[in-house]
Formats: sequence, C-alpha cells, structure tokens
Amino acid sequence: MDYYYDVLLNFQEKYCMFYEWDKDDTIEYVKKIPLIHVDSKTINNMISKIIEVPEEFLKKIENKTKLKQNEYLAYTCIFSDGKNNIALEFQENGKLINKSSLIMEDELNINEFIYNVSLSKIDYKIIEKDVVNRETRQELKIKKIIKLEIDNMFKRKEFSKLKYVYLEWFDELIDDVNKMYELMKKKLSLPLSEKELHIYELIKLSYNNV
Repeated sequence: MDYYYDVLLNFQEKYCMFYEWDKDDTIEYVKKIPLIHVDSKTINNMISKIIEVPEEFLKKIENKTKLKQNEYLAYTCIFSDGKNNIALEFQENGKLINKSSLIMEDELNINEFIYNVSLSKIDYKIIEKDVVNRETRQELKIKKIIKLEIDNMFKRKEFSKLKYVYLEWFDELIDDVNKMYELMKKKLSLPLSEKELHIYELIKLSYNNV
C-alpha cells in the first residue's frame, strides 16, 4: 500500500474545489492516508457519481488513515490519475458518503509522485449520478439566506419590509404581495446577479444594526 503524508482534507457530501472551502468547514489535518493510482474514467466517476466499493477493497484501506491526534478514519483514501485527485470516505457497506478536493500544493505533489505507484483497477459500481452544482457554495449560501429572509417576512406578514426588499431588488413596486413574493422566489432560481448581492448585503446590514 502506498501513502501520502501531511495533507489537509475537507470532507463534504458534495464535491467542491479547494477554493470553495469555507471557514466554518471542518478541515482535517491527515498525517497519513492510502494513495491509489487509477485511470481517468474512474476519477471522473468518483467526482460525478455516487459509487460503491466491495468489502475486500474496504479491508485494504480500513483504519489506514491516521489523523494528527493518533485517531484514525475507518474507510478513506486518495485516488489520483496523475491529473486529478480526490479523497473519498466510505461507509461500512462500501457506499460513498463524503468527498474532498485537495489544495493545489498537494495536487501538484501527488501528480508528480503517482507515476511511481502501480495502476490499480478498482471494482466499483455506480449507484447514481451525483448532483454537481454549477453555482459555487458561496452563491448557494447567499440565495439560501435571501430565501429564508423573504419566507420569514411573508409568513410573519411583514409586508412593508417585503415591499422595501422588492423595491430595492426590482426597482418597482406592485400592489399584489403574493405576486411580489413569487417573483422574488423565481428570481432566486436564476443565476446570481449584482441585485441579489445587494439584497444580501442589506439583509446582513439589518442584523448588524439590531
């Protein structure tokens, strides 16, 4: 078994690039983790699909990932094709549960080292497609906060606040509160624009002034 040492990992249910890591994420400092060389098709499936690996593969990597505090992660490893790398965490039944990208320094180091590692054929099966978000985590977070805020205004019947937000957002006013509410929700289904960023800043400001 080959290993990679001293790596930062950020396991999430959905794969995200390292530049999307958030300050509130739980970043693991891993002292030692199995490193497996696979082909590009396998890497692409690991990024874009939910997979399941057999019991014999789990036994090979079981408790081989060592953390800083002399603790161990049960079923994790890094896969690389020499161009792309991904760390995966599996359940006891072999089903994939979490994914992590790697920071650029580790990406480059592994890409250089992996060609000294024999290519492995992993016997996995695809369970389902993974939902790969086209928007960044930050964009999704902004939309979520705006939606939560307008939902609360509508439920509490704070219509004057809702009208103010609508005016700032759409540069117009309409009499029908229900229509305003629906238009705002519909707008959140579209790509983020400067208008939504402005509304997000207004929401943040309102809480800072409380």
